[in-house]
Amino acid sequence: MVGRPPASHEVLVQGVSLTGQAQPAPALLQMNDDDFPARFMTDLSTKSVTAGSTVTPLVTSPATPVTLYQPVQRLLNVALLQLACQSVTFPRLDPTRVDSAGLVIRRVPRAADGTDQLNDPLEAWLRTPDGQFSWTSRSALDDCLDPDPARRAVVPSGQPALDELLAAQALMSAKTETFTPAFVAPPAVCNAACATLVYGLIPTASSEISTTPPTAPVYDPQQIINLLPPSLKALPNPAFLPGKAIDYHWMSDDYANANATGSDLNGVLNFTLTLRLLSTVIGAFGSSADAQALMATLNKYYVYVDLNGVATVVPMGSFYQQAAQYLVDYDPFSGDTAQSVTLPWQWDTISASDANAIRASVTALLQSRSALVTAPMGRFQDASRLYRVRIFLRIKGHTPRCPPKLVWSRYTDPFRIAAWHESGGRLTAPIPLPDPTDKTFRANARPNCHFAVPSGLMNMMQGTTLSGLTKGVGASSGGIQLDWICGFNIPLITICAFFVLNIFLILLNLVFFWLPFIKICIPFPKASK
Repeated sequence: MVGRPPASHEVLVQGVSLTGQAQPAPALLQMNDDDFPARFMTDLSTKSVTAGSTVTPLVTSPATPVTLYQPVQRLLNVALLQLACQSVTFPRLDPTRVDSAGLVIRRVPRAADGTDQLNDPLEAWLRTPDGQFSWTSRSALDDCLDPDPARRAVVPSGQPALDELLAAQALMSAKTETFTPAFVAPPAVCNAACATLVYGLIPTASSEISTTPPTAPVYDPQQIINLLPPSLKALPNPAFLPGKAIDYHWMSDDYANANATGSDLNGVLNFTLTLRLLSTVIGAFGSSADAQALMATLNKYYVYVDLNGVATVVPMGSFYQQAAQYLVDYDPFSGDTAQSVTLPWQWDTISASDANAIRASVTALLQSRSALVTAPMGRFQDASRLYRVRIFLRIKGHTPRCPPKLVWSRYTDPFRIAAWHESGGRLTAPIPLPDPTDKTFRANARPNCHFAVPSGLMNMMQGTTLSGLTKGVGASSGGIQLDWICGFNIPLITICAFFVLNIFLILLNLVFFWLPFIKICIPFPKASK
């Protein structure tokens, strides 16, 4: 006589607190990193927080997101739930029926105005078959798909060969959702708690980055107008230091302040600002269409220069380009002779219509340059975004022929992930510094870190003076062409850095008033010997 299979029941997935109280969504717990997993398992067994443990349930709500911390703050976060059979008295599910489990983090979408859309379908962190990552919006129908495409259910066609071809074709374009494994608590823990407990460590840090090109910022026209120097606007452009030859030293504002006054100084500063904007910031001397359009507009106007006693008319754009080559691009350590630029005795005034064309070209160049330098976003890089956690379980069927059934928990309430620089409240052990006034320390102090220093760098350091740096004059790389090995005592270097840091903190505190937050020194008596 063939026995009948056991009765099948739906699986009830609920969150559960440490005290055993059920809740609809997985419970969020926070603990010190050294409390996991040993003390955490003890707390699960006793349904309470044991002495010395720091496991803390987070009180969440849909309207007030809680904060989860990163591993750098030495805090961990765990999602906890329990499994039961959907039948009379809700007996706990046999732990051996859990084939596998995992935890996904999904992001709350955000509208263009910066408002979080808490009621919209969440975004999933997906990887394409060629290894590209991105946060991707999904429909409500895709919300319960298995994160692993290879384990997603396929509607059979009735022809096994065709089913294999269709499955292989689907895998070639299917996206995989990143998840972390979740685990059924050990049998001893489940038995002591009288519940089948499942927990998952919530990853709050990730090295994965989005491969979707970031959106270039949109510039406000008024911001561009404020950015442009007077020489690129429809304003009078008076001459300054006419006929004077200037070299790369004048690109230093300190040097200009020491060698020019009044309207001449304002003119020099405006001129060097224009050069830096055109050459370095927007790349106006490049080969792009926007750069060429800007140069064409500037070359409609002229500067008037006396070159070797001959009055010469030079297109304004060409003059800026040559000046940038001589003043901005010149390398003082190249050994080449420094070139100079003779300043004009007259500048044309740009018309209002061409000033608008210049602004449009600068805006387009900034857009394209921003797209080149804007870095892709990390998975959890934006500390202002909200996330929700969900746990999935693959439950074995009652017979070997039955495939595992995918079961999902509810979403947790929204939470944010703290930035790396935020304090998690955990104190770290102090690093002892030596006493430099102690004769014993000084007698035994030795360099404990060594650097191989190339000859050019050593000659520059030895030939650099404070007075030279303040004047914008660096040291040459000439000298003995020998490489060096330099040793340093790291504790003493740290003490030197403390002195310098303390001086700058006091100076900057006059502006930012941050000393009470950035430096806290508490007197501490020496331990008795």
